[in-house]
Amino acid sequence: MNIRKRLPDSQIILCALRIAIGISLLVFALRGANWIELRKSLTAANLTWLLLALGIVVTGVILKIWRWSTLLNNFGLGMPLKRISEAYLAGQAANILLPIRGGELIRIGMLGKADASSLARIAGTIAVEKFLDLLALTGLAILVLPSLRSIGSHYIPQGLAIFTVAAIAFLGVYVFWAPRLWPILKNKTQGSHSRWIVRGAEVIGQFVESSVWLRDWRKISSSLLITLVIWCLMWATNLLAFRSVYLRADPLMAGLVLVLVYIGLIPALMPGNIGPFYFFAQLALRAFAIPFEQALAFAILLHAVVTLPVLVIGGVILLLSGRQLRRARLEDQNFTGDEQR
Repeated sequence: MNIRKRLPDSQIILCALRIAIGISLLVFALRGANWIELRKSLTAANLTWLLLALGIVVTGVILKIWRWSTLLNNFGLGMPLKRISEAYLAGQAANILLPIRGGELIRIGMLGKADASSLARIAGTIAVEKFLDLLALTGLAILVLPSLRSIGSHYIPQGLAIFTVAAIAFLGVYVFWAPRLWPILKNKTQGSHSRWIVRGAEVIGQFVESSVWLRDWRKISSSLLITLVIWCLMWATNLLAFRSVYLRADPLMAGLVLVLVYIGLIPALMPGNIGPFYFFAQLALRAFAIPFEQALAFAILLHAVVTLPVLVIGGVILLLSGRQLRRARLEDQNFTGDEQR
């Protein structure tokens, strides 16, 4: 059977498997919950702290858009901030709604639709953006790891240590060895007639080319500073969410929640990422002996605060852009019909 015909089926199976894993994590997160106590914890949440956390989340989103704008300018892609904002928010909304990382493709498509030659550079900016976030995540994991021994948990430090070593290895290879290794690997893919292999090689090639840009300290320094502020704001959001459910504002606990949740969301297992978010946020708090219902209430509220602003704004942008696209196609069809007459 032709591999092109098998590919859609394999994608459906993979998507179904991801959703099944996400639902399983959601079941584990909710299993054994006392719904009466959980409802009490949610209704008793301090709205003031939640609103402050929401304000910090919105500030973080603005900084992420600014960072992407900075990266685009450094790649020679000066674009209106309005277009950049719309593309970013629409992409983030898609990442939340879809069980795949399709938001990045939407960002590339919305910015590059007017100039196809810029697609590779736009993809490069997103690659650098992901690198910076992974660098921040790895740095935070290194800071959190030594203090985890004091909480008496063994499986979390072990898993986190494995992730940290793997992340450091990936970052090192990406910056220092990828430009050398990729031409060798690319030669092996040449001659392949599988469309998905060719397209995959093109995307990887764009990401590898962007790694060379990371060696220019003058260009990367501003984006690196913005990334540091973004991650500090995410850490502060966790602290405020702690206070909303009357937990102590523990910096170590906030850092562990941020690390575990971020790692858990990387695969994009299900729409909304509810399952992995609840599971890993709760896992981090349970390591500090936080009561089950209180930990679950924190996870639910934090998820709402983090996702709702982007989901609402980005969802509206997606709907409007979809309508504009359908309208443009309809106008093209009408124009073509008039010409034929």
